[in-house]
Amino acid sequence: MKIITTISIFFISNIVLGQYLGYSPIDDSDVAKWIPKYQMEYYGVYDFGDSEGESTLVLFGTGSEIITQVKSGKWNSDTKATEWISVYDNLTKVTIDKNGQFTSDQYQGEFVTYENNGNPIKCLKVYDSWSGVSEKKGEYELGRKTNQNVSEVFYGHYANASFENLSPENLEKMSSRELQIMRNEIFARYGYRFIKGGKMDLHFRQQNWYKPQHSNVDKFLTSLEKRNIKLIQEMEGRP
Repeated sequence: MKIITTISIFFISNIVLGQYLGYSPIDDSDVAKWIPKYQMEYYGVYDFGDSEGESTLVLFGTGSEIITQVKSGKWNSDTKATEWISVYDNLTKVTIDKNGQFTSDQYQGEFVTYENNGNPIKCLKVYDSWSGVSEKKGEYELGRKTNQNVSEVFYGHYANASFENLSPENLEKMSSRELQIMRNEIFARYGYRFIKGGKMDLHFRQQNWYKPQHSNVDKFLTSLEKRNIKLIQEMEGRP
C-alpha cells in the first residue's frame, strides 16, 4: 500500500511541474518540437491564459521584421464607472531561428506541439510568461495557435494599415478624407478617444467595433503602424 501511495504522488508531481496550457497543468512529456517547412507557418494568433487572465499574441512578418503584440485586459477604475479595458504590449527584437526558438527582449520560448488525447495542438511555449500563471523561474505556458488569420484581428475598412507595409502607390489614388480616416483608424482600433463631437469621433462611433477607452494610445502602436502613419501623413499633405 505504501508503494502505491508513493507512485501516485510521483505521478501527480510529474504532471504538475508548473507547465501550463491556459491555466491547466500539463505533462511536459506530451510537448514536442514544431518545425514546419516555412517560417511563416508560425505566423498567426495564439491564445494564452483563461477568463480575466486571457490574452492574445499576434505574430506576423513584414519582410524586414517580425511584429509581435500581446493583447490583454484589465479593470480600469480611473473613470467614474469601473470598466474592462484592452491593453497592448509590443515585444521588441523578435527572432525565430530554424529550430523554432523564439526570442525577444522581453520573453523567450519556442514553437512546439502538445499531444492532447491523440490530438496534436500547435503552440508557442513561453517561459515566465506575462500572464503570471507560472510561479517559478523556468516554468512555461503554452499559447494555443488559433485558426484566426492575422488580418481578422484588425477591424476597420483600412485594417491593412496595421499588418502591411503601405507604399505611396497604395495611397496615391485615395482622397485626403480617405487618408485621414485610414490614419485615425489605426488609433481607433486601440480605443483612442477622439475629441467629443468632432469628425473622427462621430465617424468611429458609427462603427460597431469601436470602443473609446484611452486618451493616449501611442505606446500601443507597433513599429509598422508608426511607419504607416508617417507615410499617410505625408500623402495627406501632398499638393
